[in-house]
Amino acid sequence: MVKNHTKIFLALSVAFMAQAMPAHAAPSAYAQAVANARAGQFDAALPVLEKLVKDNPAQNAYRYDLIAVLSWANRHAEAAQVSQGMPITGQVPTYVLQAIAKSTLEDHQTARAEAAYRVLAQRRPRDADAALGFALALLAEQKPTQADAQLARALRFGSNNPAIMKAANTALTARNEPVRAQPFQQRLSALGIPLPAQAAPATFTETKTPATAPTVAAKEDETNDARRALAARQERNGQDIRTAETLLDIDFTPARYRLIDAAIADNTALIAEAGAMGQTDVLRRLRFDRVVALRDRRDAENALREFNALEAEGESVPPYVISAAADASMQLRQPEQARALYQRALTSDPASIGTQTALMYAHVETENFPAAEHVVGDMLTQTDQSAGIRRTNATLLRFADRIEDADAAVKGLAKDFPNDAGIWLAQADLLAQRGMPRAAAARYADVLSVAPDNIAARVGLADATWAQGDIVEAGRLIAVLQTDAPEHPAVQRIVAAWKRRERPFLTSTATQGFGQGTVAGNNDLVWESTLYSGQTDDGIRIFGNHHLAKATFNGQSASHERAGVGVEWTRRDLQATFEVGSDLRNGKDNVWAAGAGWQVNDQVSLRARHESETNDFPLKGRLPDSESWAPTYLHATKTVVGGAYRWNESRRVAADLSYYDFNDGNQRKALSAVWFERLYSGYGKTLDLQTAAYTSANSAQDAIYFNPKRDAAFSATLAGDWQVWRRYDRTFNHRLALTLGTYRQQSNVRQDDTWGVQTYGWNAFEEVRYEHEWQFGPDRSTRYGVGARRFPYDGKYETKSYVYLNVNWRF
Repeated sequence: MVKNHTKIFLALSVAFMAQAMPAHAAPSAYAQAVANARAGQFDAALPVLEKLVKDNPAQNAYRYDLIAVLSWANRHAEAAQVSQGMPITGQVPTYVLQAIAKSTLEDHQTARAEAAYRVLAQRRPRDADAALGFALALLAEQKPTQADAQLARALRFGSNNPAIMKAANTALTARNEPVRAQPFQQRLSALGIPLPAQAAPATFTETKTPATAPTVAAKEDETNDARRALAARQERNGQDIRTAETLLDIDFTPARYRLIDAAIADNTALIAEAGAMGQTDVLRRLRFDRVVALRDRRDAENALREFNALEAEGESVPPYVISAAADASMQLRQPEQARALYQRALTSDPASIGTQTALMYAHVETENFPAAEHVVGDMLTQTDQSAGIRRTNATLLRFADRIEDADAAVKGLAKDFPNDAGIWLAQADLLAQRGMPRAAAARYADVLSVAPDNIAARVGLADATWAQGDIVEAGRLIAVLQTDAPEHPAVQRIVAAWKRRERPFLTSTATQGFGQGTVAGNNDLVWESTLYSGQTDDGIRIFGNHHLAKATFNGQSASHERAGVGVEWTRRDLQATFEVGSDLRNGKDNVWAAGAGWQVNDQVSLRARHESETNDFPLKGRLPDSESWAPTYLHATKTVVGGAYRWNESRRVAADLSYYDFNDGNQRKALSAVWFERLYSGYGKTLDLQTAAYTSANSAQDAIYFNPKRDAAFSATLAGDWQVWRRYDRTFNHRLALTLGTYRQQSNVRQDDTWGVQTYGWNAFEEVRYEHEWQFGPDRSTRYGVGARRFPYDGKYETKSYVYLNVNWRF
């Protein structure tokens, strides 16, 4: 491996500053030993360290430094001996692991070297020097397949480091591994670095043969030159593909594909040329690169076709190609196949953080969140709880609906890395998911202040702006994103969502009830439908609605039907509606309604609405008998004002004050309040508790409809939601809700031509509801269910069962 003493000098400096000194140690002597080691004066440093280890056997810090300095002094047998008995665990500092690994390998303790390098490779997955040492230990342990995977990593991560390439070539040549040394020799040639004499290609030796021999030799030299040139072109093509990948990471315009398209065209030509020349090794490497290049070009079908052809031909496909095929499967939304391929790649390259991260996402797409968390747990161990993997863990917790755990993880990251813009981005994403778009927008703006080209933050800011109702500004931000980065997946998602809002949308719900009751009625039906136009860029859309309600009471039918049109205007923090309509039955009056909602901040919202004639009217008041004596027919105006406070998605409280003015002289005032608490959230399951309180008062003493003088109710509803199945944006959920409550009623009662007050006391009521919900992509969904309710009116229970159906359809 590379003999770079700077590494150990830095490690020792860090160790000296970080390790606590024992009370009886000699700090000045230790400091001098460290200074000597930093100066390369190992003979001066070692005696001091040896004495410190002897005098302080319980202090691992001195033993660690002794092992490291012995190793870098090339006294490998002694370093290996001092490290004997020390477990190879995650507690051993990295610089000591490096020393143990190198020295035990040099001392031919290959099993221990393999163990040390394995931990080191997990901790530093992009360290080419560690990968090379790991490969040499594996070769010594007769594990060639695993060794080749590590050599591939060393070549990949050290391709621009001549020292690594030289060390690999020298070590493999010394071990009589010319085939494995060849890629490193080719890379050295590509870097313009001459090969050592022992690695120079063998020359043709002229023998005393007939006069035709020199001609044959000349032709063979020419052929060998052509083969070497082809191999060099293959190497350049692979480098072109890697260069193109760099462009793909920073350019999200259509021009991003110019380099990869050129590399694929060159790869195609080289494959034909290698096939014609019979260069099977070069052809194999070209085809491996082709799978990667096609994956990069998002030509997933052809990438998998090439990969499957290689497999069918019996080729031993390296891990990076298997991972590329897995990525192509993910592009085709085949996460089960991708998962199997990622796991296969990891058997040969278990320390690959990139492959492990991809496997995590494959588990997420198959809804196997425990498996995904297991993968992330392994990565956290490998990387010593690195900030990047901790952030990945927080993201996974969000995906798994473990919101409280995700919040704790993000807060821990923010505390440990307060100036890390990546952590700010994680905070913003979590705030957005928790329904706090204003706080999220502020955090996205913080990210953009230090990284103005961060696409994820720009998309997040546009989404958060949209969620606040600022349609004009959101449209501007999305238009700029579509110009700057039309090929970015997140941009494509938000653009598609933005275009969907321009299309008409229908929502319709019908509930059919069955039962006997003088108040609720028999066999009642309520059907409500609203058709919205697409929304304009100014936040305006028009709508039409239809309301139908009917039921029978003691054999008589009562009904109410209304149609209307309206306009909805949305702007930042405010949404207002105005509508006009007409009754289609009974008095056929013209009606109007106006309402507005104001989102004061992420927590506080206020609302108000007035209806000249409300649909929220006791249907029994529409009986023909009642209408025969009413001034026109029974109806009521309704005014509602309300407010809500929302902590996050898991807790909120709301209250409404309503006033009804009936045309029969009755006036009703009602107050309702609810408290919502999410008791559990995780893995597609939620458990919610909603407590509610209600009270009302009516002024009229007598009415044909249910009209208590005063009443009050308290209830608690426990609702469980379980996502049974999900396939990207298609889902199936089922829900069960149970309500228990108590109701108290006071009514005016006429007896013997006098009015009195009858109190019915507190009586329990209950309701159960079960439903299914299907989401058929982003444009269509349906929800249906059954329920039963038992409620006391005038001290007598009425029971009703019902079925309902809801349809949402964007055209």
